[in-house]
Amino acid sequence: MRHLWTRSVGLSLLLMVLLPIFSVSAEGNQYRRWVADKTYSCTTGAGVVYANLNNQNVEFNNLPATAQFTINYISNGVLTVDGPYPVEQTSGTRAYGAFAQSFPAYPFTFEFRLDTLIDGLVVYTSSVTINCAGDTASTPVTPVNVDTGFAYRRWVNNKTFTCAPNGGGVGAFLNNQDVELNNLPVGAEFTLNYIDNGVISTAGPFPVEASNGVFNYGAFLEPFPAYPFTFEFRIDTLISGVVVYQSSLIINCTADASGSVTPINGPPGGSGAGSASATGPACVVSLPSTAVQGRLLVTTNALFAPDPAAVTNIVLEGGKAWWVIGAQDGYYRLWIACPANALWVPAESLGPNYDTGGAPLPAAS
Repeated sequence: MRHLWTRSVGLSLLLMVLLPIFSVSAEGNQYRRWVADKTYSCTTGAGVVYANLNNQNVEFNNLPATAQFTINYISNGVLTVDGPYPVEQTSGTRAYGAFAQSFPAYPFTFEFRLDTLIDGLVVYTSSVTINCAGDTASTPVTPVNVDTGFAYRRWVNNKTFTCAPNGGGVGAFLNNQDVELNNLPVGAEFTLNYIDNGVISTAGPFPVEASNGVFNYGAFLEPFPAYPFTFEFRIDTLISGVVVYQSSLIINCTADASGSVTPINGPPGGSGAGSASATGPACVVSLPSTAVQGRLLVTTNALFAPDPAAVTNIVLEGGKAWWVIGAQDGYYRLWIACPANALWVPAESLGPNYDTGGAPLPAAS
């Protein structure tokens, strides 16, 4: 299927501008985040060096009782995730003790990030970042907080469509592809999803153009062999690889027609684009209540089926924890994310995650 742009400039040339993180007011936001009372030091120990944080005090705001959080340890760019765990409370503060992360040597960068999840979606992130090239005395460090609950790249509500003959077939013609961006951190991405009669084709992910603003793009044509057809044109906004927002345009035609089309916006799986979409719920694979956590013992290539010949180019790093949602023929099935396909790994590459209690893994054979 060809997706036709009227602009002469390629998409890759349109998506090169990244701006700094947009500051967000804390009023009314939903979070479990670091209290801004932190200092760090870097010290030398026996054969290792340490990033030391004086406390792990956190504050809570406006959370539902079902909210969760993950703890993310990012050492020299390598991410290890623990959780999700249920939040301790819905508002107020809680004090926790000091923390130390070891490294083999200087220099190092350590980011200690909390992600707040509501209905399985990351709605807020709070990071403390420590950079050290040598021993460092106690130094204040300010958390960087980003409200992802209102972060999006979505369609501007100015769209009209026409369904008309196109060559030997028919087509859905969209008058423009104008988008608006809000509160996006550096590193945010998006995908373009073309859903023809329920069959999805995805382009991306691409870096967002900016943190905020409106960007104007030209008309668009999606060809079909004949009437009737349903075309959904969906933008998924991703932060840290997780879909946090979806914006859909849905065109249904049984004959030549024209009119306006209103974007359907919202988090995936909620009352917005994910649930109203012509393709049904946004989750490709839901996380079952029976899932247990396992931790990879070695770095391995993921498989798309429980078969050694089903190898992919997706590399899962040793030491990371994943939800196990199935077992078959000597392989474990891993839940990756709501809008992502599940993957498989050999059973011998995975063990219990003792950081979350060491629940036994299901039998794999």
